[in-house]
Amino acid sequence: MRAFRAEGDELVARVEPGEREVLATVVADVADLLGAGRLEERARSAAPGEDSAQHGGMRMRLRLDPLPTPGDPAVHRLLPDASRDDAEVAAEFRRLTEDDLRQQKIERLAELFDLLTADADATLMRVPRDRAPVLAATLTDVRLVLGERLGVSDEDASERLEGELVRAVTTSDDRAAQVRQYLGSVFLALGWWQETLMACLLAELDARSDTPERPERHGRPG
Repeated sequence: MRAFRAEGDELVARVEPGEREVLATVVADVADLLGAGRLEERARSAAPGEDSAQHGGMRMRLRLDPLPTPGDPAVHRLLPDASRDDAEVAAEFRRLTEDDLRQQKIERLAELFDLLTADADATLMRVPRDRAPVLAATLTDVRLVLGERLGVSDEDASERLEGELVRAVTTSDDRAAQVRQYLGSVFLALGWWQETLMACLLAELDARSDTPERPERHGRPG
């Protein structure tokens, strides 16, 4: 992957085909955790011209039954309790909001999945400026899941992971170590990629704030 850069009304990053495949798989795994099923299957079954994010998507509805707290810690990080001190408030908030929040996150993941898989051989990924904040939020969701699987919950733990990967022996026959190295590499790469995306957005905001406003012109009374 290469850093995002501004190009007209888009933010553009170079992503090699192999990297696209890895990222798309991880994105699909997160969507599956949220109950979307496999995005690969959804994309194949969508009608021509139909957005896979809309195909088979959950519908917004008012849930009457209570929802239990997610048993998977990774899903819990994506759908946290609204209150740590009041279980009743947390349960009621979850009942009212979780279905819609899941749907929103799944649709965003599907949008990223489509960006990564629309042209598997392409080396440039183009993101409209107005969708860049959505992409940033989606990358955060993916990293939250990876971070939970890796035991990374703060910046210090992320730095320790980076040092661990630098020291890692890539020829290790330990399957668990190989998986950790793989997930850790994706986690750190997505963090850096997200930083370059946000840098583009912040640069745009700075440019706007530095642009002097034109003084108002008042016509002379006739």
